[in-house]
Amino acid sequence: MVRTRERPLVSRPVDARLRAKLLAAIVEAVLGGGLADLSLRPLGAAVGASPRTLLYHFGSKDELVAAVLEEANRRQARLLEAWYERSAEHDARTLLLGAWQWLAAPRHDRLLRLLFETYGLALRDRKRYAGFLRAANMEWTRPFARALEDRGFPGDRAAALATLVVAVVRGLLLDMLATGERTRVERAFRSFINAIELPG
Repeated sequence: MVRTRERPLVSRPVDARLRAKLLAAIVEAVLGGGLADLSLRPLGAAVGASPRTLLYHFGSKDELVAAVLEEANRRQARLLEAWYERSAEHDARTLLLGAWQWLAAPRHDRLLRLLFETYGLALRDRKRYAGFLRAANMEWTRPFARALEDRGFPGDRAAALATLVVAVVRGLLLDMLATGERTRVERAFRSFINAIELPG
């Protein structure tokens, strides 16, 4: 919980460190409760700040939500970057099987739920969530394409295969989160990897 002092809503520089600390607490609250019913008063109570304080640091509810989604995309990017760094010596097949095990780990469920919830909201309001959709798509496909290029796949083929893999991964992650059937879904991913005849 972040305790902040009330600040008058005047044009004064915002304390960047305090804003970052407040944003971290807000993201944790949103990871637990989602975006659909987000309201400033209960959110403020959850993080120890008044609605007035939230507006002082973020400007508006829409800007606060944008900051949360930007942070969610950063966490997603770090998640995929960590997977890539752990897999530097692996062949393509082992690399992609490892990607599934890494992303499907229970510790990542809250972030994945938030990302999927936001995809649903974005499909109804593309203008409002356009930045999220662009960033989320790029952050998913780019590390897969880079990993495949590093293993000898030509650029166009790496990009196409990365798009396919990401589509399958997302669909199966959504299935897993909806049903809780991790074993069945992992078997499905293994069947997919075996079917695309990767070298190694």
